[in-house]
Amino acid sequence: MKKIRLKNKQIDYPILIGSNIYKDIGLICKKYLEKNRVFIVCDNVVYDLYKKVLQNSFKKANVECIFIAITVSEKKKNIITVASLSSKIISHGVDRKDTIVAFGGGILGDIVGFTASIILRGLNYIQIPTTLLSQVDSSVGGKTGVNNIYGKNLLGSFYQPRLVVIDTNVLKTLPRRELLAGYAEIIKYGIIKDAKFFDWLQINGKKVIDGNTNARIYAIHRSCINKSQIVEADEKEHGARALLNLGHTFGHAIESLNNYKKDIIHGEAVSIGITIAAKLSYVEGYIDKKTYYKIENHFNDIGLQISLPKNLKKITAKKFVSEMIKDKKTVNKEITLILIEKLGKAFIHKKYSHSKLLKLFKEITS
Repeated sequence: MKKIRLKNKQIDYPILIGSNIYKDIGLICKKYLEKNRVFIVCDNVVYDLYKKVLQNSFKKANVECIFIAITVSEKKKNIITVASLSSKIISHGVDRKDTIVAFGGGILGDIVGFTASIILRGLNYIQIPTTLLSQVDSSVGGKTGVNNIYGKNLLGSFYQPRLVVIDTNVLKTLPRRELLAGYAEIIKYGIIKDAKFFDWLQINGKKVIDGNTNARIYAIHRSCINKSQIVEADEKEHGARALLNLGHTFGHAIESLNNYKKDIIHGEAVSIGITIAAKLSYVEGYIDKKTYYKIENHFNDIGLQISLPKNLKKITAKKFVSEMIKDKKTVNKEITLILIEKLGKAFIHKKYSHSKLLKLFKEITS
């Protein structure tokens, strides 16, 4: 089992990465509990698959576990779900020494983390992510939140977990589509910070998707190291942490304009968004043609989505830009983008020209 410690003056917790470690999850978590009771919040799918394994493991560790299964989707990622989940937890007589465990994908982790941050003004919580995307991105770093009618993740808090436990064995039940969605976040680290990792992924990326355990552990470990280093330096996104949003401003606009329908999931929207950001970086002269095609060709080789689906090509360029203005990083209606300087190095471009974006979207929607 590999271990990373995310640590600065305000944060200190481990990220544990291994294979087939759920059978020991009770003992692993116990040392991070203030009392021997946990509330395990999971989605209905993983509840059916893993309830007995978790129940037996926590029982062996002499820890009481109360399961709460909820239905999750981008449309249900809202304050109504948070209120409902909070009431279910409070109804069990929760106190400040209890711990909430988020057991599921990225949407569930965001909801549970935000809920934990507001019940009794903050309860300890543990992240046990079950999708590739959540393992390499959303479970690490303490960003929690839910969507609002005006945009994605507009309600939330920075609230760090006590522990993150990542088991690659759970990925065996994931459909290929979900694995590809998670891979979009993995390749992001190679583009923004870690050129050697990008080179490794060019050789080994298909192994990660196809289920090679060693390749998956390496890719997840390297991704979490990259994210941890950025979060340690800038927990609340005052600067460098914004680099983690490569492709996300475009991706969030795509999801919102698609009304969060399941024909485009988050990782797919991010994949399209990263290729748009790469194209902009090339058009603006920040990267050369060779670098641009190196990125695009790898996306194609792996099978990631790189272009807008037909239904979104009907949306006007003006509407795309209007949607991007709702992004959290926007200030005074000036759009902030993450662009690429070279492989392994990205930068924050503030006040990006609306007219240039309009021109770009006219090209990609024509």
